[in-house]
Formats: sequence, C-alpha cells, structure tokens
Amino acid sequence: MEPIPYERRGYLREDFRLFHLADSQREEIAYHYHTFHKLIILLAGQADYAIEGERYRLQPGDLVLVGRGSIHRPELTEGAFYERMILYISPEFLDSFRREDCQLDRCFRQAQEDFRYVYRTGSGDRLKELLLQLEQAQREGGFGADLLSRAIFLQLMVELNRATEGQRSIPAAAGDGKVVALLQYLNLHLTENLSIDDLANRFYISKYHMMRRFKEETGYTIHNYVSEKRLLLAQQLLSQGRSLTDACYESGYQDYSTFSRAYKKRFGHSPSAK
Repeated sequence: MEPIPYERRGYLREDFRLFHLADSQREEIAYHYHTFHKLIILLAGQADYAIEGERYRLQPGDLVLVGRGSIHRPELTEGAFYERMILYISPEFLDSFRREDCQLDRCFRQAQEDFRYVYRTGSGDRLKELLLQLEQAQREGGFGADLLSRAIFLQLMVELNRATEGQRSIPAAAGDGKVVALLQYLNLHLTENLSIDDLANRFYISKYHMMRRFKEETGYTIHNYVSEKRLLLAQQLLSQGRSLTDACYESGYQDYSTFSRAYKKRFGHSPSAK
C-alpha cells in the first residue's frame, strides 16, 4: 500500500509562536499541513503560495490564512529573497476565548469553507504593526511580558477577523481548473462515499486522466488526500470531546476497526489514547 505522503511540519507547544524570517529559498518544500492555524504576511520580496491546488502570486502586505489541515507550500524562484512574518496559532487557545458573537477562528474557517486563502486589504499595515509589537514584547520580556503578549495577540486576532470580514480575497494566479474543482468537492463532501468512478462521472473526465492530473498537480493520489483529510477531521473531533464512534462515522469511516488502524498508523497511537 502506498504510504500517505503528506508531511506534518512544525510543532506548537505554546498558545502561539511568532517568526520573523528574511532569506532566500534554499530547497523546495513539499506540500504539508499543520495541526495548528498559520497566518503569514509578506513584508518584502517575491513569493508564490500554493494552497489546496491553487497558486497565488503574493505582493508585500498580502495576508495568507492557512487553517489547520490545509495542504500548502511556498513556491519560490531559486535564490529569490523574501521577508515574512509567520504566526502559529493553537486552535484550542483560540477556542478558549469563544463567545456567541465572537469566534476568533472564524477567519480561518471562512478561508477553508469558501476557499479564500489570500487577502489584499487596507489593514495590512495595521496587522503588520501589531505583529511587530508582539515581536518586541516577546523579545524585551520584563514585567508582565506574557500578559502583554497575550493582549497584543488578542487585539491582532480581532483586527484580522475584521480585516477579512466581507473583504474580497485575491483570485488564484494559476491552478488546473478541474483539479481545483475536484479538491473543493472532496473537502465539501469529505464524509460521503467518494469512489473514483463516481468522481470521474461527476466531473466528466476519464478516471485515469483524473487520477494522473490530480497527482501531477498535487503530488498525491486522490485516495491519500481523502484519507489524510478524514483522519485530521477525526483528530479534531476527538479533541473537541466527541466519542470514538462519533469521530469514526462523522469523519467518513464506515467501520471502526478500519478507522482505528488508519488512525494509529497515521498518528502513532490509537484514537482512544489520551
């Protein structure tokens, strides 16, 4: 059996972590995902970004929202310089501030549900300013540094949600239309029966051509993509307190033993492990 190829990159043990990077691309980065949310703001230079089959040409000031589990990677010209700030964010930490009229993860959910990942808003300078304030607070330390950092972070998340609310995202610069449509369909119907024959009929394409184009465009098979997404969904449901059987069936599995084996193979422990 072909192994699931997507790589989980990075780790986050804190509530959030900020990086300020300025360099040239040294090696190609494979498609990967995170178990946390990621915000990127391009400060200078040139960069393209690929998310779920679509490729975006970024300009300084652009915001990239990569929700937990979204498959993505930067795509850069060899040796091209670019400067960016990257913020890793714990979904559980955001959820701890959930209010009926204020859900700080809304911008990431909106990005994934509407397939709108990159924003070019007039608020970029304000968000950049807050990120720089957060960087300064963490670097200087001192009395109340953790509290100050958290306050700046919360202000940043409110501003980010306001900046993306009702704003138009920028269109993708490239991407195979059929593959993008297929990726979007898979994400919207992840828990349903998704046979190759049915998918080929739905998109009026030869199944062999569909599978070949999907792998050429993303590097991965349709089966592995669906398996990965379902397991990430199950992991999320379990973290929210859902029962093992609910997580199994609500993530698209029809048999618990199959689900349990796949989960253990992917994450290194059974779904019942705490």
